[in-house]
Amino acid sequence: MNETKKGLLASLLATILLSGCGGGENIGSSGSSNEGTNPPDSGDSSLLLFGIGATANTTPRIQSEMDNWDVQEVTATPLSLASIDAVLINNAGTSDTADVQVPGNGTGTFMLKSDTPINLSQYAAGFIEFQLRAKSPVPQELSVSIDNEYPNRSSIPIAAAVTGSGNWETLTVPISCMAPYPGATAVNLAAVSTPFFLDTNKAFNYEITNVKYTLSTTNTPVVDPVTCKTAGTDSSSGVNQASALVTGDTAIYYSGDKSNANDLSVSYPVTSFGGTVTDAEQVVTADFPGNGGVFLGSDASNAELSAYQNGAMTLDLKVSSYGASPNIQIRMDGTAGPDYGTFFTMDSSKVPADDNWYRCTLPVTTLIPAANTNSVQKALYLGGAWDSMSGLKFAFTNVALKSALPGDFDANTPCQQLVP
Repeated sequence: MNETKKGLLASLLATILLSGCGGGENIGSSGSSNEGTNPPDSGDSSLLLFGIGATANTTPRIQSEMDNWDVQEVTATPLSLASIDAVLINNAGTSDTADVQVPGNGTGTFMLKSDTPINLSQYAAGFIEFQLRAKSPVPQELSVSIDNEYPNRSSIPIAAAVTGSGNWETLTVPISCMAPYPGATAVNLAAVSTPFFLDTNKAFNYEITNVKYTLSTTNTPVVDPVTCKTAGTDSSSGVNQASALVTGDTAIYYSGDKSNANDLSVSYPVTSFGGTVTDAEQVVTADFPGNGGVFLGSDASNAELSAYQNGAMTLDLKVSSYGASPNIQIRMDGTAGPDYGTFFTMDSSKVPADDNWYRCTLPVTTLIPAANTNSVQKALYLGGAWDSMSGLKFAFTNVALKSALPGDFDANTPCQQLVP
């Protein structure tokens, strides 16, 4: 391959904003005499390119515009090129994550490359999924591509989908929405030499791991897989415009400025059972056809939160449908066991099922017995009335704890609609 030609194409990509739509019909699943190497069967039909338990014979590499588009393999020894630096680090395993720095003086690309073309035809209607942690502000230009040797490349911009919270995010790209940019032709999935290609010409530091091809996903894709329109946050609702937390507050799952607060978001990950629950763009969305629940916490969560036993939990809540349930039951659980008997009852008189966002203030005393706040396993738990959850759909974000209730708190109107 002519890496110089490939690099020039990468530079062009970085200056063109793609629509992200209309590429599905251009991505071929056949038509090449080289049928490539069939990906191994990983049990769930996913092909893991990079990360823990990688099943594909791909190697991480970087490409630097300021080094005449030089391509070098990334290893556990730090590699520094003019337009990009990278090193493999230990995250959940050994050398399972790449730590990447792009200074912004030219296009820097992180890629996964195979010496033998891979047949990815079965994923034409599937997804590329990976985990990324931003360590600097997210640039306006950031694209994911599938490269099949010059001039075959299908791409999609993803910058709008990256929150840049500093936490791990899962990015899910519908392959059918990837399209060739001007001057390129659509990739042929039957023989792919570079199945993953992430590039920007702006300054960006990040970590990346667990890159895979999958036929299905429970995560919210970066664009709608049907319309290929950008799946951004609901800006008209006011969600993710949360005010900054202050000293003494604790952030549990928060999209606003939490630099002055005690941040326990890592200690209280999103967990669920039953139904379909997605965690994307710092919003948790739950859809329950039957019994289920979604909570922030894990078996190892046990924070001392007694400072908030007379305070308040704040959260943003949007209800699409209560379904057969008369309400949503909201509680916290101590490590001693589920506190079934103490919960806040959220019903349509407080938050209507109108698909609008409401900012709620809930007294901690209504969520958990005071004696159990000294060791909290689930900082937030939401579910409907047991055996009556069919059709229950809601979303939440911006969960925080404050040491005191607001002076104007009214138990009859604990939630206020967020006005655009």
